Amino acid sequence: MTEAIDSERTLAEAQLLKLKLEIRKLQFDVDSQGSTSFQVERVVRFIPLITVIIAVAGFWFTVHQYNEQQRAAADKQAADREQSLLRPVWEKRLELYFTASEAAATIALSSDKTERDRAEAKFSQLYAGPMIIVEDAEVEKAMIRFNNCLTGHDSCDQTELHTRSLKLASAARTSIGNSFNIKLGDLEGKY
Repeated sequence: MTEAIDSERTLAEAQLLKLKLEIRKLQFDVDSQGSTSFQVERVVRFIPLITVIIAVAGFWFTVHQYNEQQRAAADKQAADREQSLLRPVWEKRLELYFTASEAAATIALSSDKTERDRAEAKFSQLYAGPMIIVEDAEVEKAMIRFNNCLTGHDSCDQTELHTRSLKLASAARTSIGNSFNIKLGDLEGKY
């Protein structure tokens, strides 16, 4: 019986020791939660996850950049192709604008009947055909207004004919600037 009591006492002492150690461990855990080493341990546990997140974000950013560059290159290529297709039209527009403006100026300023008749024929030819293909809305209005003077639809003296010739040239200048995306200056109010 003493052996049984001794064995119970030893067991009780072992359980008491175990409880004291568990209490100590819990106390140590509570104390160490505020310490830097405990916080470092918590951060260290998440380093692999953080690394994966950074790698995925880097990969996504690279793919995104690549797609943006490809899209920009395709847009530039399309714009270049459009430019090359429109270049002949713009060059013809430029040529016809100069010819129409020159004919209008000759009509407005020339006192030589033969030269003026040739200029009127040229202007009428441009008005009825090629200019319709290339002119923008403002040049079209200026062409119509000048033609109305020329045909007698509007009663115009030489001064009005000259003014409308200047307006045609100014509209052509603006249109050329817009077509070639360059600033040629503003002539408004200069005539």
